[in-house]
Amino acid sequence: MKVLLLSDIHLCHIPWYGMSPEARMEKLVRDLCDEYEREPYEAVLMLGDYYYSLDYWEVGPLYGSYSNGGVSNTARFLRDYVKRFPCPAYFIPGNHEQYTHEDWERITGAKRSFVVTIGDAVFVMLDNFGENLNAPVHNHGTYSFSDTGLIRNAIKQNPGKMVFLCAHDFALGSERDEFKTLVREEDAIIAMFAGHTHKSEIIWTNDEYGSKPLCRAGNYSYSSMPNPEDSMWGWREIKIDGDKVTTAYVVPESMVNFGAGEVKIDSHRQDAAELT
Repeated sequence: MKVLLLSDIHLCHIPWYGMSPEARMEKLVRDLCDEYEREPYEAVLMLGDYYYSLDYWEVGPLYGSYSNGGVSNTARFLRDYVKRFPCPAYFIPGNHEQYTHEDWERITGAKRSFVVTIGDAVFVMLDNFGENLNAPVHNHGTYSFSDTGLIRNAIKQNPGKMVFLCAHDFALGSERDEFKTLVREEDAIIAMFAGHTHKSEIIWTNDEYGSKPLCRAGNYSYSSMPNPEDSMWGWREIKIDGDKVTTAYVVPESMVNFGAGEVKIDSHRQDAAELT
């Protein structure tokens, strides 16, 4: 079984690396369809920051479209692009999707946090920016602690299945002891997956978290690395074959411009690891 994790798309007016927003989104759809033809996967799990806060970030004339006028660009992203993905897609909000619970469910058809079961794998989709929603003043979102009740219930309802924790971010240093203990002591929990940092990496935690990995899902917008080529557009895959779980960051071929002319990024895989 194979699942893709995609984060930090940031569809907005900015032509990241010389590509228009619309062209980049068309490329995303095409890349996902090509990947599906090459090696089918069961689902795309989307970890937040879809529309670069145009809906809520009230800075500049183009921003605050939802908070100021009720226009949801997130809804446009789902309607114009996600519906063309080759398989089911599941969404959680990032720090820029500051919709109320009611508005988020109306726009996406899902709650801000939920559980997805795919075969023998359980993906707990956590809303870790669920505080101070619909704030009247511009902000970058407010981190909220991971919902241990949701995680415990998912484990209880799915005995014997592998559990993967997914969120836009895990602030490991500031999480509650209850969450740290649960991750450390619950054998069913294999790994954590998150976006937010705009780079691909695997962080092997310390004893507080039982040395379980936090795997970052990169970006499909702009890299946070000094050299953008070190973490270009892509997604993280999870492959499950019996008891064996592996992950890698997949970068499709791209033609981009970092400011000094076009550069070809060859398709490749990076930051791979065996998780079990």
